[in-house]
Amino acid sequence: MERQLISAVAQRETMTEAPYVGIYDFQLFPYSLGDVLTWNVQTAVRSIDAGRSQVDIYICADPRYPAGVFQRASIVAENAFLYLNEMLGAFGTHPCLGNIHVYMSRDQLVERLEITARGDAVVKTAVDEYEATLRSGDDSVKKEYFSQTISSHAKINEHYARHGGIPLLGPCRGCEPDVEGVMTRLLGGKRVVIVHPRLRRLDHGLGSERSQDRDSDFLEWYEFLRGAAVTHPDAQFVVVGRLQEKPLELLRLSNVTSLRALGLGLGHELTLLRRADLFIGTSSGFAAMANFSETPYFVTRLTKYSYFAYGVPNGSPSLPFAAPNQILVRETETAALLANLLDQGLSLPSRGAPPSGLTRPTEIDPNKFSRSRDQWLSVNAMTSRYFTDDDYADQETAFLVAPHVAKGNEAVSIGDVTKAAEIARRVSENFPRLSQRYPQLRALADPLAPPLMSRLLARARRPFRELAARALGWLPSAFRAVSPKALHRVVTMIHGTFVDDLLRKMKG
Repeated sequence: MERQLISAVAQRETMTEAPYVGIYDFQLFPYSLGDVLTWNVQTAVRSIDAGRSQVDIYICADPRYPAGVFQRASIVAENAFLYLNEMLGAFGTHPCLGNIHVYMSRDQLVERLEITARGDAVVKTAVDEYEATLRSGDDSVKKEYFSQTISSHAKINEHYARHGGIPLLGPCRGCEPDVEGVMTRLLGGKRVVIVHPRLRRLDHGLGSERSQDRDSDFLEWYEFLRGAAVTHPDAQFVVVGRLQEKPLELLRLSNVTSLRALGLGLGHELTLLRRADLFIGTSSGFAAMANFSETPYFVTRLTKYSYFAYGVPNGSPSLPFAAPNQILVRETETAALLANLLDQGLSLPSRGAPPSGLTRPTEIDPNKFSRSRDQWLSVNAMTSRYFTDDDYADQETAFLVAPHVAKGNEAVSIGDVTKAAEIARRVSENFPRLSQRYPQLRALADPLAPPLMSRLLARARRPFRELAARALGWLPSAFRAVSPKALHRVVTMIHGTFVDDLLRKMKG
């Protein structure tokens, strides 16, 4: 975090407690991951330059004004809140995050901002600029406001030139415990490579035909990742972004996983990217997270507009504030190019977590599964499911059907083998792998098989052993001289009769 600290140290003596105000109105700014992340850094720079250490974020998602000039065709009142919900995790990475306020009424937001700006010249300047843009009916004015507030890196580059560092994006609030679990459980001992091939055309729901020309070539990426399983078996690729944009064949590769498939979200992906060994992805939303992090990266498919917004010459290999291992790549993605970038990136020292030291169990035992999950659960995490393979699926299923198996065992104990066999049939037909791997289930299917019968006979013997012990105390003193062997024969005879009756009942 050295570059971030340089900037903070340079300003700390002039910092005040009053927060800076950052305003993200979705009528003026897009529902765009890259834009939100860049806006986070832009407002952090403005806050630090104004002597403020904290930014209070004010988000406006008024359904009367659902989208701005760039997204009016696809985002409307009926779906705008869903877009907001998917984007909130990005705001949690703000370098100077204070409070987050979400307003569904712009009138109430403006009223609140005007109260906040009273007596604070810095905040008043930001609020006045925002309100002036709202009042303008000229789209070109709104586009210029967007450029100056988000897309142009001019102020970020100036800040770096003055201070030798910029505020970097942080982990998304609340996501670190789950990501710690992912790093040590699922990815422990692996070289973690975050990849983002942009395939927006696959997700028709986003209505983004206007930007599909920026999409990646699926076949080139697929061949690259498939080949990397051989050339870099120690690398695990985590593909980020909406699952709807990820081809199923890509997700089925053994060396590719997705946090979304584990039930995790955007905030977790952004947090993991900060800890990864390498990022390789097209110039799109997640590339902004890489740009403002310490993670080594290769950002591909740079356009002329990208270089212009970055404030660097067309074809420049890096951003002004980039580390030596953070590279911009103008060339079109090919499997060969991506493989070469991977070789370069993985030649750097590992930044990932070491192996956890835990060995995953493979046997099917619901009792052990319940206990062993605690070993995989990271402290304060919200999930313990870090695996989706067949072993974990079978263990999880056995844990969930264990109450049915217990009922089957109870049925066997009272001689109702029909009910036990029916329970075994239902579970086995629904989950065929369990019938081979779950010993208790196999025993239910054939209750007279040796393992289960041994347990039943052992259970049946216990009361007779206790009876024999008590009988010695009940016998008259005249009989106590009888040899133990003779008494044993009597008890065995009684026990044998009971067992014979039990077997006849179960078979009949």
